[in-house]
Amino acid sequence: MELFEVKNLTKKFQNLNETQILFDINFKIKKGEFVSVMGPSGSGKSTILHILGFLLDYTDGEYFFKGKLYENYNQEEAAHVRNQEMGFVFQSFNLLNVESVYENVKLPLIYSNSPQKDWDKRIKQAIEQVGLTHRINYPVYNLSGGEKQRVAIARALINNPSVIFADEPTGNLDSKSGQSVMETLQKLNSEQGHTVVLITHETSTAEHAERIIYIKDGRIESDKKVKNRKIAKLGYQK
Repeated sequence: MELFEVKNLTKKFQNLNETQILFDINFKIKKGEFVSVMGPSGSGKSTILHILGFLLDYTDGEYFFKGKLYENYNQEEAAHVRNQEMGFVFQSFNLLNVESVYENVKLPLIYSNSPQKDWDKRIKQAIEQVGLTHRINYPVYNLSGGEKQRVAIARALINNPSVIFADEPTGNLDSKSGQSVMETLQKLNSEQGHTVVLITHETSTAEHAERIIYIKDGRIESDKKVKNRKIAKLGYQK
């Protein structure tokens, strides 16, 4: 099943002068794929993520999510998709430092329709999936960078989304912590079946995906399967 399909997508920003960021972007992403969108800073890759994530409108072209044209989602439906179908992981973690791992992972449930009686079980399952059960009551400020990013991944998982968007998830991490995060994303894709869309400027990170869409100056330069895919095997404490 096609999860995402974009056709001749363009994006322009109107400031003092009109600036075009994306030019005739075309691609499809199937359910269960792990895809990297790679390119240098300013190439337009994060703009693509924001459009796919229902966070930004496009200018021209078409974008289909689960076969439905983006423009046919009303405001309430779009909000539901963002909260229930999509999980977001960002470079800066966006966590509440003084709160515990448990409380951070719980946050999306507060804005969901999930019965409160199910919350505890779901929170603990999400934390277990990223190997942080032993840290469940720790305040976030006591965690390493890699552990913080895995908390962010658990939070993204809490509503069992169709897709996890990871925007430069290893950008603030050392190599060992970065490997731990990539292992987590690979396991969620291969063992749990989550679609993962990874945004990165690093080839070594992009090659953990099955496929790389390379963006430069707002255009797709290549869209290829990864021949020698990297598998993160560092392992993390459980």
